[in-house]
Amino acid sequence: MKRLYFIVNLQAGKAEIGDYLADILNKMTRAGYEVTVHPTQAPLDATYMAAKAAQSGEYDAIWCSGGDGTLNETMTGLSHADKPCPLGYIPCGSVNDYARSIGIPRDILRATDLILDGVVRKVDTGTINDRNFNYIAAFGAFTDVTYETPQNVKNVIGPLAYVMNAATKLRDLRDFRMRVTCDGQTIVDRFIYGMVTNSASVGGVLDISDFLFDDGTFELTLIKRPDDLLDLHDTFRFLRDIHEIGEQEKVICLRGADITIQLLESANVPWTVDGEYMKNSSHVHIVNHRQAVSLIVPQTADLSCFSCK
Repeated sequence: MKRLYFIVNLQAGKAEIGDYLADILNKMTRAGYEVTVHPTQAPLDATYMAAKAAQSGEYDAIWCSGGDGTLNETMTGLSHADKPCPLGYIPCGSVNDYARSIGIPRDILRATDLILDGVVRKVDTGTINDRNFNYIAAFGAFTDVTYETPQNVKNVIGPLAYVMNAATKLRDLRDFRMRVTCDGQTIVDRFIYGMVTNSASVGGVLDISDFLFDDGTFELTLIKRPDDLLDLHDTFRFLRDIHEIGEQEKVICLRGADITIQLLESANVPWTVDGEYMKNSSHVHIVNHRQAVSLIVPQTADLSCFSCK
């Protein structure tokens, strides 16, 4: 019999995973798995337990259920393990950007069925200084929206909560003079926002096309200060559906595997990593680790987002 290690964040999102746990375990058992369940006990617990389970070599798959933060911790643990083990993911957070990007639905039992019948694909992960991330590292305006938006508000209205909270920040826009180097190309300018991504969705609001989960590069988006409210509106409209690498007025889009962002003035710049706060840093080094984790994706996923079919 195959063995499966299941890491569960019982508090994620609306804490609804507990209502479905018996049904999930029944589906896993029917699929031929002997299941070990571990409810997370503290921050970074998922990282430690995922690494330990993978390193033991005793499991055929490791699954996790929670939000983007739980997925980040679990993938971090697997990326540190010497023995590879495929990862399954049941999303139950508030926005679930990464799950949406790889075609995993919000319906918990439907997601379970799709992953049990899924296929394994290798995906890139990243590091920002000494911290791992899966799909986004961002600085500047609005990066505090994700972790400052109240959980109960996110639970009720989902992605719209981030937009509403962001709107309250408009009057506080500030730009920062920075030197940004992306695979040898250097840009020095002032930016109000920047993000390094490996996802089709950001905050449940922005859409990014023309990217691959496994090509060894990230998408870098930099936003300059808008001249007026109309300019700001046009910038947001472009960000709602990012299609091209290049420069469009106030937005610069690049692609690279090795990215350095250096602050050229004395200031505090807020950062967020996979939706969680990161301490201010005047110098970050971001590196893509190509195909570092094996992820189970639905057979119905858009495989055009993977170079290795």
